[in-house]
Amino acid sequence: MSSLRYYVVDTNTIIDLWYGEILEKIFQLPCKFIIPDLIKHEMRNPPFQSLSTMGLLVETLDSGLIPEITQIMERFEKPSYEDISALVLARSRKTILITGDEDLRHAAMECGVDCLGTCWLIDYLADQSIITYKEAIAAYDRIRKNRRNPPFDECKNLLSKWRQRRKLLE
Repeated sequence: MSSLRYYVVDTNTIIDLWYGEILEKIFQLPCKFIIPDLIKHEMRNPPFQSLSTMGLLVETLDSGLIPEITQIMERFEKPSYEDISALVLARSRKTILITGDEDLRHAAMECGVDCLGTCWLIDYLADQSIITYKEAIAAYDRIRKNRRNPPFDECKNLLSKWRQRRKLLE
């Protein structure tokens, strides 16, 4: 097995990064991103084919995991079947789920799945020098201008860090 870290991402994260105009950059990170096959059909803008070409991996959920989706859905009102499939994939792979969907984050926490958000991923890009801190701030601003709402607390703290580091590097 590869020593690369794998993260499960949901549709929400992909859309945020696309609006932030940095989606293709995440595939330069020293890790891999996967989605469950059940959300492939949600990838319209950007289309799944372009995401696949960039490096997004798709994993088919084992049939034994499907009842787990239903059980989790019975506990939580808001996350969709597709959202829960990402949570179940992350749990089955013992990895982190990256999402900005508050309802999915809550379900993940209740199910013992570690969860990070879109701004964490932007921060990872900046820390790896794939983008600058100025570009991180601009990406976040574009995401918000497109009426996307990444996790507020996570982003607020990281924005402060990005502004400080940008000043140090200018």
